[in-house]
Amino acid sequence: MTARVQSWAVAGTVAVAVTWYMVLERLLLHRSIDLDFFTPSYLGQAFTSMAEHLVAGKFDIDPDAIDAEAFELGDRVVSYFGIFCALLRMPLLPFPAWAHLDIARVSCLAALALGTWFQLRAVLLVRDASPPGARRDWLTVALIVCIVFGGQQIQFLRFVIYQEIVNWGNALAMGFVYLAMRGVLRGFDARTLTGMAAFAGFALLDRVTFGIGLYAALGGVLLLRWRLAFWPGVVLGLFIAVTAVVNYGRWGDPTVFADFTKYALNQDVMPDRMGRIAAYGPFNWRRLGIGLSYYFVPVWAWLGADAHLPFGETKAALIDALELPPGSFFLSDPFLLGLAFTPIILGLDREKWCARALLAGFAIPPVLMLTAISMNYRYRVEFYPLLVFAALLGFVALCRTQADFGRKARTAVVASVVVSVLASHGMAALYAVSPWGPADIYLERDGWIATYLPRLIAGHD
Repeated sequence: MTARVQSWAVAGTVAVAVTWYMVLERLLLHRSIDLDFFTPSYLGQAFTSMAEHLVAGKFDIDPDAIDAEAFELGDRVVSYFGIFCALLRMPLLPFPAWAHLDIARVSCLAALALGTWFQLRAVLLVRDASPPGARRDWLTVALIVCIVFGGQQIQFLRFVIYQEIVNWGNALAMGFVYLAMRGVLRGFDARTLTGMAAFAGFALLDRVTFGIGLYAALGGVLLLRWRLAFWPGVVLGLFIAVTAVVNYGRWGDPTVFADFTKYALNQDVMPDRMGRIAAYGPFNWRRLGIGLSYYFVPVWAWLGADAHLPFGETKAALIDALELPPGSFFLSDPFLLGLAFTPIILGLDREKWCARALLAGFAIPPVLMLTAISMNYRYRVEFYPLLVFAALLGFVALCRTQADFGRKARTAVVASVVVSVLASHGMAALYAVSPWGPADIYLERDGWIATYLPRLIAGHD
């Protein structure tokens, strides 16, 4: 397959995928399928306000635009959301008719399209570097189906401000993953490393946990390829400087990303949160067990005979919220997990140490999410750069080994792909109508049926 044919094939697949995402998002909410991309959404003017203030050299935000997500600093109100999505809105500001359009839906779809494109290019990159054969073809098709119709592309079709941020973090991370795989397979050069630095920098401006992971991943590679580190280092430094300026403008400290003592909800609605932060901090290893349950084995959502959820006292002491719906990567991504746990380094030669450094960096956001004070469904997106990169390495390893790939292996591949697609669509249906906030508020009061059945019938939260 020539490069031009591949590009057209990827573009066509992305177009089909995005069309399905648009249709599915409407179906899940029982809304008419239309081309109204500017439907008002919750906090839909927040990034527009942020953009207007940034253009004026200010780092605050209109209180009405940020509403309940406000951080109050004397007579100023600021947001802890990164500025990346505000930068996307800046080109609209000079045009009065467009300046205040709510583009959250367009932005989410654009992020999904870009993330899909990078992942498909990465799959074809690995395919072209692998020996021809039935094994390679089966794994290629299975990966493409899982990427387009499963996993992170399907589960999070809820086009609001919170999801927009993590969608763009994932899209930027997948651009980084694509370049990382190109470096692992073909060798790292200054151009590839500088591109990775740009993706890491934009991710830092979008969501700091994504950015930290990509910075660490690239930092490990630059230590191993230090002769090529100058221009990537310059790019990384420029984005750190911009981030420091924003932090200083908001909080008066270039190293602070969010001061939760100033969070309006903490002061008015959740004052007990400050005690948890003081005692255990925003990230703490004591939450790891609950985190593993939340992301992998959802026993945390099992209502007991007493109509209470597990981990009661421990959760009350350590955790602000476990958000609905429950989910598991074992259901949404069994094929990716299977590839990821293949002996992934066996298929690599000269860049194996760079691959290990990248894996270590990609692992940082998942570790943070597993130990965070709040565990929200959308935070699952932060696991995917690690999962996708490890799965691509597993693809390389499987294609370069002589292990049997007979009927049982093919059956396992088909079964895991089917489970991934069906489970991801099911999780999308639940997430689209799930209420925000701690699950115990709803489940312990109403139970599972009364919590979800009316919302699934009505098609909204």
